[in-house]
Amino acid sequence: MAEVRLLAEVAETIPVIAAWYQAEWSDWFDATPIVEIEADLVSVANRVKLPLGLVVFDSSAQLAGICALRDDPFDPYPHAGPWLRGLYVHGPWRGNGFAGELIHAAEQEAARLGITRLFAATGTAVGVFERAGWLGFDEVRHQQQVLTIFAKRIGEPHRLP
Repeated sequence: MAEVRLLAEVAETIPVIAAWYQAEWSDWFDATPIVEIEADLVSVANRVKLPLGLVVFDSSAQLAGICALRDDPFDPYPHAGPWLRGLYVHGPWRGNGFAGELIHAAEQEAARLGITRLFAATGTAVGVFERAGWLGFDEVRHQQQVLTIFAKRIGEPHRLP
């Protein structure tokens, strides 16, 4: 069974996550020193306010993925927010429901913080957000790719796949 925890509770995972991000999104992080990626992750290691990071562990307590709730503007879509961003599940754990676990936990944290609507943008995880009951309603170009913009009203039930 998966366990989702606040990044603030397991800050020792930050170097591993930073390396994952740098490898997965090399176009985005190509010229970014790893210490800057780590510093950004430290900035989301909060417990009671945004930005807030969440990590998921598998049944063997192995780190499997991360996402963050952020209230900073997303340049291609600056009029919306807060955002679920940085959703990442490491390769060996993909396809096992960990992304859905993170999305669900992010919705719960948003509700706890009084947030009534979340947004997300993805070019690769469209099906994950659809299965989680999010509505894809727009597309934008960002860094030479097309991203689908999703929204979810917090407190609405999940749709079945």
